[in-house]
Amino acid sequence: MYTVLVLTFAATFLFVLGVCALLSGNYTLVAERLARCTSRRRPAVSGAERREGGAFGRRLLRRGGRIFAPLKIGERLEEKLARADIPLRGEEFLFLVVLLALGVPLLLFFLGANLRLAVAGGLVSSLLPWIYAERRRQKRLHLLSDQLADSLTVMANALRAGHSFLQAMEMVAGETAPPLAEEYGRALREMQLGTSAEAALNNLSKRVGSDDLDLMITALLIQRQVGGNLSEVLDKIAETIRERVRIKGEIRTLTAQGRLSGLIIGLLPLVLLGLLFVINPVYVATLFSDPLGILLVGSAALGEVLGIAIIRRIVDIRV
Repeated sequence: MYTVLVLTFAATFLFVLGVCALLSGNYTLVAERLARCTSRRRPAVSGAERREGGAFGRRLLRRGGRIFAPLKIGERLEEKLARADIPLRGEEFLFLVVLLALGVPLLLFFLGANLRLAVAGGLVSSLLPWIYAERRRQKRLHLLSDQLADSLTVMANALRAGHSFLQAMEMVAGETAPPLAEEYGRALREMQLGTSAEAALNNLSKRVGSDDLDLMITALLIQRQVGGNLSEVLDKIAETIRERVRIKGEIRTLTAQGRLSGLIIGLLPLVLLGLLFVINPVYVATLFSDPLGILLVGSAALGEVLGIAIIRRIVDIRV
């Protein structure tokens, strides 16, 4: 009896810690530092609100993240988190994943779920932060690609009007919307703090991870070394990026049927399984209790993953 109580308390405690870390994290502190560096104002937040809303989560993630600090994966993960605009360090993100992976299955198990369902819940909860980060990265990259061509046109016009490259870049950073304005602002801030223009542009390319932005930065670096009319170079790059965006849109339109078919094929077995659980749970429970049924479920899950991966590979046409 005491063992069950202790384990229940541990499961609840881990789950609550994971939720608190996810909701509070260190967003407020890091966002304020970024706001100071990029000269973007944020609404004033009182000290009491900061202490109540984020101090516990920040302290938890910071101390727990020390476990993964010696690992190199934390440093590589920070680059991906930066591209997704998630203000967490790599080891803090890993600690959050571990909290969810351990707390959720324990909580499900002691709430009455069987062991297999609890383990499945832990696997799903551990994958959710990675899926969220990847979705945010893709969405941010898509927005940035849509803004890039217009920003290059504005910079080219500013150069023709007599402004310098840094002045044109500062104009774009002040007039465009995030996320491009934020990235330009960070690059300008690095230059103001003493970083060379080449290093700041390379950091911008590494931080964003966009092929279109890499094309622009490569052309800028070459022009700074060999000279030439920078406004014409920017116009050519803007035209190239617009054509790439147009072709990508046409490809998405032509492959919409394939992507929709993959979505339907992937969700159909799960929907049918859920309906059978509601209609006749005893009939479906055999799949999760009999060894042959478990083997069939595992094979079906593997086939689902492989099918989705193959369909995504077919419709993912690089331009």
